Amino acid sequence: MDRKEFLKSACGLGVCGCALSLLGAPEPLHAEDTAAPDRRLAFARYQVAKMVGFMATDMKPEACAGILEKAGRECAKVGQLQVRFKGDPEGYFAAIKKSWGTDSSWDKEKGIITVTVAEGECGCPLVDSQRTPALWCNCSVGYQKEAFETIFGRPVKASLKESKLSGSKRCVFEITLS
Repeated sequence: MDRKEFLKSACGLGVCGCALSLLGAPEPLHAEDTAAPDRRLAFARYQVAKMVGFMATDMKPEACAGILEKAGRECAKVGQLQVRFKGDPEGYFAAIKKSWGTDSSWDKEKGIITVTVAEGECGCPLVDSQRTPALWCNCSVGYQKEAFETIFGRPVKASLKESKLSGSKRCVFEITLS
């Protein structure tokens, strides 16, 4: 099984869906194959939303957030964008601006980076904007942690200040360098 087939299978099961948005969906082999991924992705979105809702109801919030942060870290590891920018945060800022329209500002004196995701739909292909609870955004907190820890080579703290799934027009993260 090659990498794209593995990711396609994993995403169909609701695992690391953000990797799909980074790598792009595989091209269908036949015209009749084009409808199947849409149904599978819609089902995965539904299942992820339900699963996160169950977690929010049945588990302590800290435990849920921790699990989702780990998933986000794995998503960042699969995408590998940050690896190209070890020691070059300005290069990373330029790349995420170009790729996703994401704005970044860095107060070097305070050691605080603000990452502002462009307005519009959530970038995660597993999000069903009508069903997915805002708890899911902890996945993106983990993504930010992994990305900036890789870039700076040291631990960081990441927090979510605004979230599209909480009703904001954009997502805003604050990264604090340790």
